Amino acid sequence: MGSVTAAWARAFSRRARNLGTVARHAVQRGMVWGWCPICARRTLFYHQGPWPRDQFRCARCLSIPRWRALVRVLETHFPGWRQLAIHESSPGGSGSAKLARECRGYMPTHYFPDVSPGQSRNAVRCENLEAQTFADEQFDLVITQDVFEHLLNPRLGFAEIARTLRPGGAHLFTVPWYWWKPTLTRAKLRDSQVVHLEPPEYHGNPISADGSLVVTEWGWDLCDFIYRSAGLTTTVILIVDRRQGIEAEFNEVFISRKPR
Repeated sequence: MGSVTAAWARAFSRRARNLGTVARHAVQRGMVWGWCPICARRTLFYHQGPWPRDQFRCARCLSIPRWRALVRVLETHFPGWRQLAIHESSPGGSGSAKLARECRGYMPTHYFPDVSPGQSRNAVRCENLEAQTFADEQFDLVITQDVFEHLLNPRLGFAEIARTLRPGGAHLFTVPWYWWKPTLTRAKLRDSQVVHLEPPEYHGNPISADGSLVVTEWGWDLCDFIYRSAGLTTTVILIVDRRQGIEAEFNEVFISRKPR
């Protein structure tokens, strides 16, 4: 019996050493073993490129840090979200797929320039965040992920979201936040034409290869802007948790709440 126990001990020791070697190599190559808030499973996070915010991926669901941060905030601050009425504008990626899969009251929308607001394309409703067709107080939560830097009239966008939220509801969102400087307007509308105040810059767009024009670089006055526009009070949450793959620049999650 003693020899069997010793054999098992030696085998376990070898396995432990092998796992340790794998882990060391993973760390040296910028990979991290952890737990993904979107998969809700153990996984490996790896760097797909030099920009962690969009390239520090989960090996299982291919999620990126800002999606994982938003889902973690959702789970922490709105644990009953699966039973709520949620509107997400411009969804994309595995975080949005989780919402669609697990929330019965989930409503995704995109803005299609050639579709009338309130109508659908491929079972996705068309909505302009600045002039929505939803009724007042229709949703418990509204979610936008990297959307408000692209709106030409963000004041109307925040006001419309407040209108569609039920009392006590919240707007949960991400934007690149330049907290150390004032907000910079890069473009504006003049006589229905886009006027560039800074060299044009574009981000990826889930429904257009042309990308989305960056209109605003939000700065330290963002929360004040939201309150003046919509009467919502905003909390900023920054999570740094490498073991959950939440580690990157511009990774803040904002919660803007409507008074009860």
